[in-house]
Amino acid sequence: MNSNPPLPDSFDVVIVGSGAAGLYAALCLPSSLRIGLITKDKLKKGASDWAQGGISAAIAPDDSPVLHLEDTLKAGAGLCDRDAVQYLVENAVTSIRSLLEMGVEFDRHNND
Repeated sequence: MNSNPPLPDSFDVVIVGSGAAGLYAALCLPSSLRIGLITKDKLKKGASDWAQGGISAAIAPDDSPVLHLEDTLKAGAGLCDRDAVQYLVENAVTSIRSLLEMGVEFDRHNND
């Protein structure tokens, strides 16, 4: 006996990939939408936890999004889209707060 609910005939949105970006996108969409999430394996088998570099935001008094922008552009060796990086560093604090509110747990430096 199959205990899985039947799939809808159609979806309002289809998301391909169940990594952090795909799951976050699904969670941010209105609950009134029928969302299809396509994954190559079980949801807990994503590779997001293998990602290196992590996520950071300018939250310390002596830090700023400008410093993060400059650091990221330098580390990117000319391969970064400046507008995209600027958007990311300017919205990092809000995005991290949103993830924390959803229950995402992060590894933290020095248990901060």
